Amino acid sequence: MAKKEQDGYKGLLSNTIIFAIGSFSSKVLAIILVSLYTGILSRSELGLTDNLTQVANWLLPIVSLTVSEAVIRFGLDEAYDKKRIFTIANTVILCGIAMLSLAIIILHDFDFVHKYIGDNSLLLLVYVSISSLKTLYATFVRAMEKVKLFAVNGILCTFFTLAFNVVFLVIFKMGVTGYLLSIVLADLCSIIFLMFKEKLWRYFTPIFRNSDDPFDDGLARAMLSYCIPLIPTQLMWLITNSSDSFMVTHYLGMDNTGILSASYKIPNLLTTIYMMFGQAWNMSAITENDSEERDRFYTNVFDVNQSVLYIIAAGILLVIQPLTMVWIGDEFQPSVLYAPGLVFSTVFICFTTFMGTIYVVTKRSKNSLFTSLIAGIINVSINLWLIPKIGIGGAVVSTIAAYIVVFIIRCIDARRFIAFKFSVMKVVVNTAILAVMAVSVNSFGIVLRYVILSLGFITVLIINYKCMLKMARKILPKKLQRFVPFINRF
Repeated sequence: MAKKEQDGYKGLLSNTIIFAIGSFSSKVLAIILVSLYTGILSRSELGLTDNLTQVANWLLPIVSLTVSEAVIRFGLDEAYDKKRIFTIANTVILCGIAMLSLAIIILHDFDFVHKYIGDNSLLLLVYVSISSLKTLYATFVRAMEKVKLFAVNGILCTFFTLAFNVVFLVIFKMGVTGYLLSIVLADLCSIIFLMFKEKLWRYFTPIFRNSDDPFDDGLARAMLSYCIPLIPTQLMWLITNSSDSFMVTHYLGMDNTGILSASYKIPNLLTTIYMMFGQAWNMSAITENDSEERDRFYTNVFDVNQSVLYIIAAGILLVIQPLTMVWIGDEFQPSVLYAPGLVFSTVFICFTTFMGTIYVVTKRSKNSLFTSLIAGIINVSINLWLIPKIGIGGAVVSTIAAYIVVFIIRCIDARRFIAFKFSVMKVVVNTAILAVMAVSVNSFGIVLRYVILSLGFITVLIINYKCMLKMARKILPKKLQRFVPFINRF
Protein backbone atom coordinates (compact mmCIF):
# COMPACT_ATOMS: atom_id res chain seq x y z
CA MET A 1 0.00 0.00 0.00
CA ALA A 2 1.36 3.40 -1.00
CA LYS A 3 2.49 5.64 1.83
CA LYS A 4 0.24 8.46 0.60
CA GLU A 5 -2.81 6.21 0.72
CA GLN A 6 -1.87 5.03 4.21
CA ASP A 7 -1.50 8.67 5.27
CA GLY A 8 -5.03 9.25 4.02
CA TYR A 9 -6.42 6.56 6.32
CA LYS A 10 -4.35 7.80 9.25
CA GLY A 11 -5.48 11.36 8.59
CA LEU A 12 -9.11 10.23 8.61
CA LEU A 13 -8.57 8.40 11.91
CA SER A 14 -6.75 11.39 13.41
CA ASN A 15 -9.48 13.83 12.36
CA THR A 16 -12.16 11.50 13.68
CA ILE A 17 -10.46 11.35 17.08
CA ILE A 18 -10.08 15.14 17.23
CA PHE A 19 -13.73 15.76 16.41
CA ALA A 20 -14.80 13.00 18.79
CA ILE A 21 -12.88 14.62 21.65
CA GLY A 22 -14.33 18.02 20.78
CA SER A 23 -17.90 16.76 20.75
CA PHE A 24 -17.67 13.87 23.22
CA SER A 25 -18.86 15.78 26.25
CA SER A 26 -21.89 17.20 24.43
CA LYS A 27 -22.82 13.73 23.15
CA VAL A 28 -22.54 12.23 26.61
CA LEU A 29 -24.63 15.10 27.95
CA ALA A 30 -27.32 14.40 25.35
CA ILE A 31 -27.46 10.81 26.58
CA ILE A 32 -27.66 11.88 30.24
CA LEU A 33 -30.36 14.46 29.57
CA VAL A 34 -32.70 11.90 27.96
CA SER A 35 -33.52 10.49 31.40
CA LEU A 36 -33.91 14.02 32.78
CA TYR A 37 -36.29 15.15 30.03
CA THR A 38 -38.38 11.98 29.97
CA GLY A 39 -38.49 11.94 33.78
CA ILE A 40 -39.48 15.57 34.31
CA LEU A 41 -41.38 16.64 31.20
CA SER A 42 -44.83 15.28 30.39
CA ARG A 43 -45.63 13.75 27.01
CA SER A 44 -47.17 16.98 25.75
CA GLU A 45 -44.26 19.06 27.06
CA LEU A 46 -41.70 16.78 25.40
CA GLY A 47 -43.75 16.93 22.21
CA LEU A 48 -43.76 20.74 22.36
CA THR A 49 -40.00 20.90 22.94
CA ASP A 50 -39.54 18.63 19.94
CA ASN A 51 -41.70 20.89 17.77
CA LEU A 52 -39.87 24.00 18.98
CA THR A 53 -36.52 22.39 18.21
CA GLN A 54 -37.73 21.42 14.74
CA VAL A 55 -39.04 24.94 14.04
CA ALA A 56 -35.73 26.41 15.22
CA ASN A 57 -33.85 24.01 12.94
CA TRP A 58 -35.97 25.21 10.01
CA LEU A 59 -35.37 28.86 10.85
CA LEU A 60 -31.60 28.63 11.39
CA PRO A 61 -30.55 28.17 7.73
CA ILE A 62 -33.00 30.87 6.63
CA VAL A 63 -31.95 33.42 9.25
CA SER A 64 -28.22 32.74 8.88
CA LEU A 65 -28.28 31.95 5.12
CA THR A 66 -25.94 29.08 6.18
CA VAL A 67 -23.19 31.71 6.14
CA SER A 68 -21.13 29.69 8.62
CA GLU A 69 -20.50 27.19 5.81
CA ALA A 70 -18.94 30.03 3.82
CA VAL A 71 -16.91 31.12 6.85
CA ILE A 72 -15.12 27.76 7.09
CA ARG A 73 -14.69 27.53 3.30
CA PHE A 74 -13.28 31.05 2.80
CA GLY A 75 -11.69 31.36 6.25
CA LEU A 76 -9.30 28.47 5.61
CA ASP A 77 -8.20 30.09 2.36
CA GLU A 78 -5.27 32.45 2.96
CA ALA A 79 -6.29 34.51 -0.06
CA TYR A 80 -9.14 36.07 1.93
CA ASP A 81 -9.05 38.51 4.85
CA LYS A 82 -10.52 36.97 7.99
CA LYS A 83 -11.68 40.36 9.27
CA ARG A 84 -13.80 40.88 6.19
CA ILE A 85 -15.16 37.34 6.38
CA PHE A 86 -16.15 37.74 10.04
CA THR A 87 -17.71 41.14 9.43
CA ILE A 88 -19.77 39.96 6.49
CA ALA A 89 -20.98 36.87 8.36
CA ASN A 90 -22.05 38.90 11.39
CA THR A 91 -23.84 41.42 9.18
CA VAL A 92 -25.72 38.67 7.36
CA ILE A 93 -26.88 37.04 10.59
CA LEU A 94 -27.88 40.33 12.23
CA CYS A 95 -29.98 41.19 9.16
CA GLY A 96 -31.56 37.75 9.35
CA ILE A 97 -32.40 38.24 13.03
CA ALA A 98 -34.05 41.57 12.22
CA MET A 99 -36.19 39.92 9.52
CA LEU A 100 -37.18 37.08 11.85
CA SER A 101 -38.19 39.61 14.55
CA LEU A 102 -40.47 41.34 12.05
CA ALA A 103 -41.99 38.03 10.94
CA ILE A 104 -42.71 36.98 14.53
CA ILE A 105 -44.44 40.29 15.25
CA ILE A 106 -46.66 39.81 12.18
CA LEU A 107 -47.44 36.11 12.76
CA HIS A 108 -47.62 36.13 16.56
CA ASP A 109 -51.43 35.94 16.81
CA PHE A 110 -52.00 33.30 14.11
CA ASP A 111 -53.58 30.05 15.32
CA PHE A 112 -51.13 27.76 13.55
CA VAL A 113 -48.24 29.46 15.37
CA HIS A 114 -49.82 28.72 18.75
CA LYS A 115 -50.57 25.12 17.71
CA TYR A 116 -46.94 24.24 17.16
CA ILE A 117 -44.94 26.57 19.41
CA GLY A 118 -47.48 27.75 22.00
CA ASP A 119 -46.63 31.08 23.65
CA ASN A 120 -42.91 30.64 23.09
CA SER A 121 -42.45 32.83 20.00
CA LEU A 122 -40.28 35.43 21.77
CA LEU A 123 -38.11 32.78 23.40
CA LEU A 124 -37.86 31.00 20.04
CA LEU A 125 -36.55 34.24 18.49
CA VAL A 126 -33.85 34.49 21.16
CA TYR A 127 -33.06 30.77 20.76
CA VAL A 128 -32.52 31.07 17.00
CA SER A 129 -30.59 34.35 17.27
CA ILE A 130 -28.14 33.13 19.89
CA SER A 131 -27.73 29.75 18.21
CA SER A 132 -26.89 31.42 14.87
CA LEU A 133 -24.22 33.59 16.45
CA LYS A 134 -22.80 30.74 18.52
CA THR A 135 -22.44 28.58 15.40
CA LEU A 136 -20.75 31.45 13.58
CA TYR A 137 -18.24 32.15 16.35
CA ALA A 138 -17.38 28.47 16.86
CA THR A 139 -16.97 28.02 13.10
CA PHE A 140 -14.79 31.11 12.83
CA VAL A 141 -12.51 29.71 15.53
CA ARG A 142 -12.17 26.53 13.45
CA ALA A 143 -11.39 28.66 10.39
CA MET A 144 -8.60 30.23 12.43
CA GLU A 145 -7.37 26.65 13.02
CA LYS A 146 -7.83 27.01 16.80
CA VAL A 147 -8.84 23.35 17.11
CA LYS A 148 -8.04 23.03 20.82
CA LEU A 149 -10.04 26.15 21.61
CA PHE A 150 -12.93 24.73 19.59
CA ALA A 151 -12.80 21.55 21.68
CA VAL A 152 -12.56 23.44 24.99
CA ASN A 153 -15.54 25.58 23.97
CA GLY A 154 -17.56 22.43 23.32
CA ILE A 155 -16.76 21.11 26.79
CA LEU A 156 -17.64 24.41 28.47
CA CYS A 157 -20.89 24.67 26.54
CA THR A 158 -21.76 21.16 27.69
CA PHE A 159 -21.06 22.06 31.32
CA PHE A 160 -23.25 25.17 31.17
CA THR A 161 -26.07 23.29 29.43
CA LEU A 162 -26.10 20.68 32.19
CA ALA A 163 -25.91 23.32 34.93
CA PHE A 164 -28.75 25.40 33.50
CA ASN A 165 -30.90 22.28 32.94
CA VAL A 166 -30.52 21.38 36.60
CA VAL A 167 -31.37 24.93 37.67
CA PHE A 168 -34.39 25.51 35.42
CA LEU A 169 -35.84 22.00 35.14
CA VAL A 170 -34.96 20.29 38.42
CA ILE A 171 -34.89 23.18 40.90
CA PHE A 172 -37.32 25.71 39.43
CA LYS A 173 -39.36 23.17 37.39
CA MET A 174 -39.92 25.62 34.53
CA GLY A 175 -40.81 22.94 31.97
CA VAL A 176 -40.57 23.91 28.30
CA THR A 177 -39.44 27.45 29.13
CA GLY A 178 -36.64 26.06 31.29
CA TYR A 179 -35.57 23.73 28.49
CA LEU A 180 -35.22 26.61 26.02
CA LEU A 181 -33.56 28.93 28.55
CA SER A 182 -30.96 26.27 29.33
CA ILE A 183 -29.87 26.07 25.70
CA VAL A 184 -30.01 29.83 25.12
CA LEU A 185 -27.90 30.69 28.17
CA ALA A 186 -25.37 27.92 27.49
CA ASP A 187 -24.93 29.19 23.91
CA LEU A 188 -24.62 32.74 25.22
CA CYS A 189 -21.85 31.64 27.59
CA SER A 190 -20.11 30.02 24.62
CA ILE A 191 -20.28 33.28 22.65
CA ILE A 192 -18.90 35.31 25.55
CA PHE A 193 -16.08 32.81 26.15
CA LEU A 194 -14.98 32.78 22.49
CA MET A 195 -15.39 36.53 22.19
CA PHE A 196 -13.06 37.33 25.10
CA LYS A 197 -10.67 34.40 24.69
CA GLU A 198 -9.83 35.31 21.08
CA LYS A 199 -10.78 39.01 21.29
CA LEU A 200 -13.09 38.50 18.34
CA TRP A 201 -14.10 42.14 18.29
CA ARG A 202 -10.75 42.76 16.59
CA TYR A 203 -12.08 40.95 13.53
CA PHE A 204 -15.17 43.09 13.18
CA THR A 205 -14.52 46.14 10.98
CA PRO A 206 -16.93 49.01 10.34
CA ILE A 207 -18.68 48.67 7.00
CA PHE A 208 -19.29 51.25 4.30
CA ARG A 209 -16.01 53.01 5.02
CA ASN A 210 -14.42 53.76 1.64
CA SER A 211 -11.71 51.25 0.66
CA ASP A 212 -11.93 49.45 4.00
CA ASP A 213 -15.51 48.45 3.35
CA PRO A 214 -15.46 44.62 3.45
CA PHE A 215 -18.25 44.58 0.85
CA ASP A 216 -16.26 46.52 -1.73
CA ASP A 217 -14.20 43.68 -3.20
CA GLY A 218 -17.06 41.28 -3.96
CA LEU A 219 -16.22 38.93 -1.09
CA ALA A 220 -19.76 39.16 0.26
CA ARG A 221 -21.13 38.21 -3.15
CA ALA A 222 -18.74 35.27 -3.37
CA MET A 223 -19.63 34.04 0.13
CA LEU A 224 -23.36 34.34 -0.48
CA SER A 225 -23.06 32.65 -3.87
CA TYR A 226 -21.40 29.76 -2.08
CA CYS A 227 -23.75 29.39 0.90
CA ILE A 228 -27.21 30.35 -0.39
CA PRO A 229 -27.54 27.28 -2.66
CA LEU A 230 -27.04 25.16 0.44
CA ILE A 231 -30.25 26.50 2.03
CA PRO A 232 -32.78 24.53 -0.10
CA THR A 233 -30.89 21.29 0.45
CA GLN A 234 -30.81 21.79 4.23
CA LEU A 235 -34.50 22.70 4.27
CA MET A 236 -35.46 19.62 2.27
CA TRP A 237 -33.69 17.36 4.76
CA LEU A 238 -35.31 19.24 7.61
CA ILE A 239 -38.72 18.77 6.03
CA THR A 240 -38.01 15.06 5.70
CA ASN A 241 -36.79 14.77 9.30
CA SER A 242 -39.39 16.97 10.98
CA SER A 243 -42.56 16.30 9.00
CA ASP A 244 -43.07 13.21 11.18
CA SER A 245 -43.34 15.32 14.34
CA PHE A 246 -45.60 17.97 12.85
CA MET A 247 -47.97 15.48 11.23
CA VAL A 248 -48.19 13.36 14.36
CA THR A 249 -49.06 16.55 16.24
CA HIS A 250 -51.67 17.44 13.63
CA TYR A 251 -53.37 14.03 13.47
CA LEU A 252 -52.69 12.49 16.88
CA GLY A 253 -51.96 15.35 19.30
CA MET A 254 -48.96 16.55 21.27
CA ASP A 255 -48.86 13.51 23.62
CA ASN A 256 -48.08 11.18 20.72
CA THR A 257 -45.46 13.61 19.44
CA GLY A 258 -43.77 13.17 22.80
CA ILE A 259 -43.77 9.39 22.33
CA LEU A 260 -42.28 9.80 18.84
CA SER A 261 -39.63 12.14 20.21
CA ALA A 262 -38.69 9.59 22.89
CA SER A 263 -38.56 6.89 20.20
CA TYR A 264 -35.70 8.74 18.52
CA LYS A 265 -33.52 8.93 21.64
CA ILE A 266 -31.92 5.50 21.31
CA PRO A 267 -31.57 5.58 17.48
CA ASN A 268 -29.83 8.94 17.90
CA LEU A 269 -26.96 7.07 19.59
CA LEU A 270 -26.11 5.63 16.19
CA THR A 271 -26.37 9.05 14.53
CA THR A 272 -24.11 10.55 17.21
CA ILE A 273 -21.40 7.97 16.58
CA TYR A 274 -21.59 8.46 12.84
CA MET A 275 -21.43 12.27 13.02
CA MET A 276 -18.10 12.09 14.87
CA PHE A 277 -16.79 10.21 11.84
CA GLY A 278 -18.78 12.26 9.32
CA GLN A 279 -17.09 15.56 10.13
CA ALA A 280 -13.68 13.98 9.65
CA TRP A 281 -14.82 12.18 6.51
CA ASN A 282 -15.86 15.47 4.86
CA MET A 283 -12.34 16.82 5.36
CA SER A 284 -10.59 13.65 4.21
CA ALA A 285 -12.84 13.27 1.17
CA ILE A 286 -11.92 16.76 0.01
CA THR A 287 -8.18 16.40 0.64
CA GLU A 288 -8.07 13.01 -1.11
CA ASN A 289 -10.14 14.16 -4.10
CA ASP A 290 -7.09 14.68 -6.33
CA SER A 291 -5.34 11.52 -5.18
CA GLU A 292 -4.58 8.76 -7.68
CA GLU A 293 -5.95 6.28 -5.14
CA ARG A 294 -9.17 8.25 -4.58
CA ASP A 295 -11.61 5.57 -5.79
CA ARG A 296 -9.96 2.83 -3.73
CA PHE A 297 -9.87 5.14 -0.72
CA TYR A 298 -13.64 5.73 -1.00
CA THR A 299 -14.24 2.00 -1.51
CA ASN A 300 -12.35 0.98 1.63
CA VAL A 301 -13.78 3.76 3.80
CA PHE A 302 -17.38 3.00 2.79
CA ASP A 303 -16.82 -0.70 3.44
CA VAL A 304 -15.59 -0.05 6.97
CA ASN A 305 -18.24 2.61 7.52
CA GLN A 306 -21.12 0.28 6.66
CA SER A 307 -19.63 -2.58 8.69
CA VAL A 308 -19.34 -0.43 11.82
CA LEU A 309 -22.87 0.93 11.38
CA TYR A 310 -24.42 -2.53 10.92
CA ILE A 311 -22.59 -3.96 13.96
CA ILE A 312 -23.55 -1.03 16.22
CA ALA A 313 -27.17 -1.06 14.98
CA ALA A 314 -27.43 -4.82 15.62
CA GLY A 315 -25.94 -4.31 19.10
CA ILE A 316 -28.47 -1.58 19.87
CA LEU A 317 -31.38 -3.79 18.74
CA LEU A 318 -30.07 -6.60 20.95
CA VAL A 319 -30.36 -4.45 24.10
CA ILE A 320 -33.00 -1.91 23.09
CA GLN A 321 -35.78 -3.22 25.33
CA PRO A 322 -33.81 -3.27 28.62
CA LEU A 323 -32.11 -0.02 27.61
CA THR A 324 -35.50 1.64 27.13
CA MET A 325 -36.70 0.39 30.51
CA VAL A 326 -33.66 1.85 32.30
CA TRP A 327 -33.01 4.99 30.25
CA ILE A 328 -36.43 6.26 29.15
CA GLY A 329 -38.99 7.53 31.66
CA ASP A 330 -41.96 5.34 32.63
CA GLU A 331 -44.43 7.56 30.77
CA PHE A 332 -42.52 7.01 27.50
CA GLN A 333 -42.09 3.21 27.59
CA PRO A 334 -44.39 2.79 24.52
CA SER A 335 -41.54 4.33 22.51
CA VAL A 336 -39.92 0.85 22.37
CA LEU A 337 -42.60 -0.11 19.84
CA TYR A 338 -41.20 2.37 17.32
CA ALA A 339 -37.52 2.74 18.20
CA PRO A 340 -36.37 -0.50 16.46
CA GLY A 341 -37.71 0.70 13.10
CA LEU A 342 -35.99 4.04 13.61
CA VAL A 343 -32.68 2.29 14.41
CA PHE A 344 -33.07 0.45 11.11
CA SER A 345 -33.79 3.68 9.22
CA THR A 346 -30.86 5.47 10.89
CA VAL A 347 -28.40 3.13 9.17
CA PHE A 348 -29.66 4.39 5.81
CA ILE A 349 -29.68 7.99 7.01
CA CYS A 350 -25.94 7.60 7.69
CA PHE A 351 -25.36 5.88 4.33
CA THR A 352 -27.19 8.69 2.55
CA THR A 353 -25.10 11.29 4.36
CA PHE A 354 -21.93 9.46 3.30
CA MET A 355 -23.04 9.54 -0.33
CA GLY A 356 -23.86 13.24 0.03
CA THR A 357 -20.17 13.95 0.66
CA ILE A 358 -19.49 12.98 -2.96
CA TYR A 359 -21.76 15.82 -4.10
CA VAL A 360 -19.86 18.22 -1.84
CA VAL A 361 -16.47 17.12 -3.15
CA THR A 362 -17.52 17.22 -6.82
CA LYS A 363 -19.59 20.41 -6.38
CA ARG A 364 -22.81 18.72 -7.53
CA SER A 365 -25.17 20.68 -5.30
CA LYS A 366 -28.07 20.27 -7.75
CA ASN A 367 -27.86 16.50 -7.43
CA SER A 368 -27.89 16.83 -3.66
CA LEU A 369 -30.98 19.04 -3.83
CA PHE A 370 -32.75 16.71 -6.26
CA THR A 371 -32.23 13.60 -4.12
CA SER A 372 -33.21 15.54 -0.99
CA LEU A 373 -36.42 16.57 -2.75
CA ILE A 374 -37.24 12.93 -3.49
CA ALA A 375 -36.78 12.05 0.19
CA GLY A 376 -39.09 14.88 1.22
CA ILE A 377 -41.83 13.89 -1.23
CA ILE A 378 -41.74 10.23 -0.17
CA ASN A 379 -41.69 11.06 3.53
CA VAL A 380 -44.53 13.58 3.44
CA SER A 381 -46.70 11.46 1.11
CA ILE A 382 -46.47 8.33 3.24
CA ASN A 383 -47.05 10.37 6.40
CA LEU A 384 -50.25 11.82 4.94
CA TRP A 385 -51.40 8.34 3.97
CA LEU A 386 -50.38 6.21 6.95
CA ILE A 387 -50.34 8.38 10.10
CA PRO A 388 -54.16 8.81 10.11
CA LYS A 389 -54.52 5.03 9.55
CA ILE A 390 -51.91 3.40 11.82
CA GLY A 391 -50.67 6.28 14.00
CA ILE A 392 -47.01 6.76 14.95
CA GLY A 393 -46.03 3.63 13.04
CA GLY A 394 -46.82 5.51 9.83
CA ALA A 395 -44.08 8.02 10.62
CA VAL A 396 -41.61 5.17 11.13
CA VAL A 397 -42.54 3.55 7.80
CA SER A 398 -42.21 6.87 5.94
CA THR A 399 -38.73 7.47 7.35
CA ILE A 400 -37.54 3.98 6.42
CA ALA A 401 -38.96 4.21 2.89
CA ALA A 402 -37.60 7.70 2.20
CA TYR A 403 -34.02 6.95 3.18
CA ILE A 404 -33.80 3.51 1.55
CA VAL A 405 -35.02 4.94 -1.76
CA VAL A 406 -32.67 7.93 -1.61
CA PHE A 407 -29.74 5.69 -0.66
CA ILE A 408 -30.37 3.55 -3.75
CA ILE A 409 -30.67 6.63 -5.98
CA ARG A 410 -27.50 8.18 -4.58
CA CYS A 411 -25.61 4.90 -4.96
CA ILE A 412 -26.39 4.95 -8.66
CA ASP A 413 -26.00 8.69 -9.19
CA ALA A 414 -23.00 9.52 -6.98
CA ARG A 415 -20.90 6.70 -8.39
CA ARG A 416 -21.03 8.42 -11.78
CA PHE A 417 -18.71 11.05 -10.30
CA ILE A 418 -16.52 8.89 -8.07
CA ALA A 419 -16.45 5.25 -9.14
CA PHE A 420 -16.00 3.59 -5.77
CA LYS A 421 -17.11 -0.01 -5.36
CA PHE A 422 -19.16 -1.82 -2.75
CA SER A 423 -20.71 -5.25 -2.34
CA VAL A 424 -24.43 -5.12 -3.06
CA MET A 425 -24.84 -8.61 -1.59
CA LYS A 426 -23.20 -7.54 1.67
CA VAL A 427 -25.59 -4.61 1.99
CA VAL A 428 -28.62 -6.78 1.17
CA VAL A 429 -27.72 -9.56 3.62
CA ASN A 430 -26.87 -7.13 6.46
CA THR A 431 -30.06 -5.18 5.84
CA ALA A 432 -32.21 -8.33 5.82
CA ILE A 433 -30.74 -9.50 9.14
CA LEU A 434 -31.23 -6.06 10.68
CA ALA A 435 -34.85 -5.98 9.47
CA VAL A 436 -35.56 -9.38 11.09
CA MET A 437 -34.01 -8.16 14.34
CA ALA A 438 -36.05 -4.92 14.29
CA VAL A 439 -39.29 -6.88 13.83
CA SER A 440 -38.32 -9.42 16.51
CA VAL A 441 -37.78 -6.83 19.27
CA ASN A 442 -41.51 -6.62 19.97
CA SER A 443 -42.49 -10.11 18.79
CA PHE A 444 -42.46 -13.68 20.15
CA GLY A 445 -41.82 -14.82 23.70
CA ILE A 446 -38.84 -13.47 25.57
CA VAL A 447 -36.71 -16.63 25.08
CA LEU A 448 -37.30 -16.96 21.31
CA ARG A 449 -36.95 -13.20 20.88
CA TYR A 450 -33.49 -13.07 22.42
CA VAL A 451 -32.39 -16.21 20.58
CA ILE A 452 -33.24 -14.49 17.29
CA LEU A 453 -31.67 -11.18 18.36
CA SER A 454 -28.49 -12.88 19.60
CA LEU A 455 -28.12 -14.96 16.45
CA GLY A 456 -28.72 -11.87 14.34
CA PHE A 457 -26.04 -9.89 16.16
CA ILE A 458 -23.50 -12.72 15.95
CA THR A 459 -24.18 -13.17 12.23
CA VAL A 460 -23.74 -9.46 11.52
CA LEU A 461 -20.51 -9.52 13.52
CA ILE A 462 -19.15 -12.47 11.52
CA ILE A 463 -20.04 -10.87 8.19
CA ASN A 464 -18.43 -7.54 8.98
CA TYR A 465 -15.45 -7.96 11.27
CA LYS A 466 -12.89 -8.91 8.63
CA CYS A 467 -12.91 -5.59 6.79
CA MET A 468 -12.53 -3.77 10.11
CA LEU A 469 -9.41 -5.81 10.90
CA LYS A 470 -8.02 -5.05 7.44
CA MET A 471 -8.46 -1.33 8.05
CA ALA A 472 -6.88 -1.64 11.49
CA ARG A 473 -3.85 -3.25 9.83
CA LYS A 474 -3.55 -0.25 7.49
CA ILE A 475 -3.85 2.33 10.25
CA LEU A 476 -2.35 0.93 13.45
CA PRO A 477 1.41 1.17 14.01
CA LYS A 478 3.31 -2.13 13.92
CA LYS A 479 3.95 -1.98 17.67
CA LEU A 480 0.23 -1.85 18.43
CA GLN A 481 -0.55 -4.61 15.94
CA ARG A 482 1.43 -7.01 18.13
CA PHE A 483 -1.31 -6.69 20.75
CA VAL A 484 -3.84 -7.95 18.21
CA PRO A 485 -2.15 -11.20 17.06
CA PHE A 486 -4.86 -12.26 14.57
CA ILE A 487 -4.92 -8.92 12.74
CA ASN A 488 -2.50 -10.00 10.02
CA ARG A 489 -4.56 -13.00 8.98
CA PHE A 490 -6.77 -10.82 6.81
